[in-house]
Amino acid sequence: MGQGQSNGDTGENLGEKVLAVVTAPLSVCCNTRAPPRASVLLTKKGELPVCNASYKGDIKELQSLAHQGPGRKLNVLEKDADDNTPLHWAAVRGHREVTEYLVLNTAPINARNKDKDTPIHWACSGGNADVIRILLDAGADPVARNSDQTTPLHFAAADGHAEAVKTLLGWERRNKKQMINAANNDRDTPLHWVASEGHVSVIKILLEEGAEVNAANKDLNTPLLVACAEGHTEVVKLLVASGANVQASNKDQWTAVHWACSSGRHEVLKQLLLNGGSPHVKDHRGDTPLHFAAKKGDHVLVKILAALGVDLKATNAEGQTALHLAAEAGHAEAARVLLDKGVDPNTAAGASRNTPLHLAAAGGHAGVAEALCRAQAALDACNAA
Repeated sequence: MGQGQSNGDTGENLGEKVLAVVTAPLSVCCNTRAPPRASVLLTKKGELPVCNASYKGDIKELQSLAHQGPGRKLNVLEKDADDNTPLHWAAVRGHREVTEYLVLNTAPINARNKDKDTPIHWACSGGNADVIRILLDAGADPVARNSDQTTPLHFAAADGHAEAVKTLLGWERRNKKQMINAANNDRDTPLHWVASEGHVSVIKILLEEGAEVNAANKDLNTPLLVACAEGHTEVVKLLVASGANVQASNKDQWTAVHWACSSGRHEVLKQLLLNGGSPHVKDHRGDTPLHFAAKKGDHVLVKILAALGVDLKATNAEGQTALHLAAEAGHAEAARVLLDKGVDPNTAAGASRNTPLHLAAAGGHAGVAEALCRAQAALDACNAA
């Protein structure tokens, strides 16, 4: 949404009540890892003019407002509905001149909004290194933590702002490793966040500066596991070359190979296999990477794993083979690959005694049922129901 044009008090145009600031940049508002939220700044009857001018980068408007203010001072303490100050808005938008002006007018450098973000959090999300330097020179806390215990470096890293990352690390030389490896409430470090987003240039900086490559978050996912889940092949290469443990597993005993297969990441899987990743491992439910590939319906991955000699008849804790999972999910091509490799279509799973045909029929998966019947699946098999 953009600026509205007033037509008096008709109420016909929503824009007459909302002026200028509706959203922060998409890179800020749409990132799921908690950079600054979008806010709506209402300017009806002159509300929040300083925030509005700061967002727009309108230095002349700010100077005019200063002359109009009590004691000819700018109201730098103005806050929007989310407690964002003018300095938050100038910082996230990268307005260097406005940031300097607000600082000179004694804007609170470490003011916190409702999420406990400070202006330097927002500056790092915006990525303007000059603005970050201005704030640091004015006393901004480079390791400030918000309500999620997230630091400015998390924001800069997640959004891929290499210069912002360098600026922060250059400023905090004595406690650089502490900054790099700071963990938030989810025990995510900046390396976790950037591994998820895939920003290679930032990954390189963090690794060169001493980021812990095998740091585990609250779910015991390492940056490598996160990168594998998202399919960032170049990041995977960098992490492995820097000593990432390819066999590490999370709280559910998912390894990097499990993640690659669950997400259908072919190139990532190849890199893992070249560097010692095992295609034979089982998670806490007894599922192998083959189970994951079959459940996803990725017949190419099923073929790759079969060629590696994995146990095609391996069962999980419920007694299900990969064929059971392919049948249940309706993946006919994956089922055909397994059947062509000799997997028994009549294996009864655990206590349920369901065969793949039971599961295909229950789900209405005609293509899978046809493939099973062609492979001599028993039509009269009984389950435990």
